[in-house]
Amino acid sequence: MSAFGTRSVTHRRSPDFVHGVGSTALPPNTVSKYKRLNTPPNASARYSRAADLIDLGLSHLSIDTNMKTIVFVGATGAQGGAIIKTLSSTNEYKILALTRSTTSPAAQAIAGLPNVELVQNNAGFGYDVDAFYQAAQRSDYAFINTDGFALGEQAETYWGIRLFELSARAGVKHLIWSGLDYNGKKTGYDPKFYVGHYEGKARVTEWMRSQPTSPMAWTVINSGPYIEMLWELLLPERGSDDVYSFKLPLGQGAIPFVHLEDFGRYAAWIYTHEDEANGMVLDIAIAHISGSELVRAFTAATGKRAEYVDEPVAETVEKYFKHLPKGADTKVGISSVKDENALLMTFGENFTNWWNLYRNSADNKGVIQRDYALLDRILPDRVKSAEEWMKKVGYDATRRTVLRSRA
Repeated sequence: MSAFGTRSVTHRRSPDFVHGVGSTALPPNTVSKYKRLNTPPNASARYSRAADLIDLGLSHLSIDTNMKTIVFVGATGAQGGAIIKTLSSTNEYKILALTRSTTSPAAQAIAGLPNVELVQNNAGFGYDVDAFYQAAQRSDYAFINTDGFALGEQAETYWGIRLFELSARAGVKHLIWSGLDYNGKKTGYDPKFYVGHYEGKARVTEWMRSQPTSPMAWTVINSGPYIEMLWELLLPERGSDDVYSFKLPLGQGAIPFVHLEDFGRYAAWIYTHEDEANGMVLDIAIAHISGSELVRAFTAATGKRAEYVDEPVAETVEKYFKHLPKGADTKVGISSVKDENALLMTFGENFTNWWNLYRNSADNKGVIQRDYALLDRILPDRVKSAEEWMKKVGYDATRRTVLRSRA
């Protein structure tokens, strides 16, 4: 299966992803003063920043006056936080991160990263078009990850298209849309594979395919379940016999898990390879990982015993959503749209079908497929297995908070 979008692309080696501002780090006693400098993202401000550094006695530094600015939607979620951490660490990008609450813990976490500025989103529902447009006018690039669980399927499609339009009008040079697979189209619109938060994003991608790739370049990254969910939602249960049970309604299927840190590196690759990435739909994943593979990986990484249990999907969704107002019968989007009649699916319906996707995606031959040779060419050192990820992060099946409400 081709992971390409509207045009063929020849890929070269991935870029280096850690570049300093200069050849010398800031002395410790100057860092806090430097971070307080007010530097709007335009050329005159960049020269002003250089002058400020001279005032600080740092004229020996090589100042990068070509730092690019990214307007970022979805900044305080698990995906956004990880991507911003990666991009900001390169010192090649300034991030304008939209958030409804600049004082929330999630917003403050990213505000503490280098080169990040919070932008107030004053909209109670959806996105503040004035705030977004003004930030987009200051930006070279855009990264858009709308929140389908808060918006609901219909509103997510609208907002994905509208933010694309505003980005183009503002003069953004390259937009990345964080998408998901169009499984309805791939399966002849089979209702058992209808997952609202996938279809809402995928319709935006279909619309984007009809848009020109100039003057604003665009790229779609289709992702999937984060492997970091093994810290939380997909956490195995420890039994009295010290056997860890991975209880998933997966059958003999497989999940094309995504590693959030690598997600950020794919975004960085796109922004530095515009000619290759323009008009591309890039489908990313670590690998197609089955329940039995999770068990093997866990035992190899930790030395602990484990088992895979093919749990009935009804039990899984009841367990996942018992905290919601109506449990699994709560409508997706109810946090923003109070009229349930305006919403389409319950969380139970949505995630029953979500699991159907992966039950029917074994061995990279089913509904959801990936071009792993392509991903290897883009990021040769990407995480390629569950075992590699577990060893990298020191996974021990203790609970951590990964997924969080966006502010």
